[in-house]
Amino acid sequence: MKDILQSVGFVTAIFAVFGIVLGLLSYISGSWAQSQLIADAGGPEEFGPIFIAISYLQTAVIIFFLGPVLAALIGGLLGGVFSNPKTALITGGAGSLVGFYIMCVVAIGLLMLSKGSEAEQAFSFGQALFPMIVSGLPTAIMGALISALSSALN
Repeated sequence: MKDILQSVGFVTAIFAVFGIVLGLLSYISGSWAQSQLIADAGGPEEFGPIFIAISYLQTAVIIFFLGPVLAALIGGLLGGVFSNPKTALITGGAGSLVGFYIMCVVAIGLLMLSKGSEAEQAFSFGQALFPMIVSGLPTAIMGALISALSSALN
C-alpha cells in the first residue's frame, strides 16, 4: 500500500511540475499576445480581443491534450515498478487523474492571471471546469492502461 501511495504521489508531482511550467508559458504567451494585439495597437479593437479569446481557448486545448501524452509517458515508466498489472492499472489511473486535474488547475489558473481587462471575450476559469473534468477521463484511462501494459511486459 505504501508503494502505491508513493507512486500516486510521484505521478501527481510530475503532473504538478508540468502544470507550473505550462502555466508560466501560458501566462507569458497570453501577456505577450495582449500586449501585441491590444496595448501596442492603441487599445482594444474588434480583432484584438477576439484573437485573444481564440488564443486562450487554443492554449487550454493544448493543456488538455498534453494530459494523455504525459500519462502515457509516466505510465510506461511506472509500470516497470509493479509486478502486478492490476496494481499498476489502479496506480497509473489514479495518479494520472489526480495529477491531470492539478496540472490543469495550475496551468489554466496562471493563464487566467494574464487576462487583462480588454480581453473580456476570453473564457473564465469556471467555464473551463467542465471540459477539464471530462478531459481527465481519457487521461486516467491512458495512464492506467499504459501502466498495466508496461507492468505485464516487465
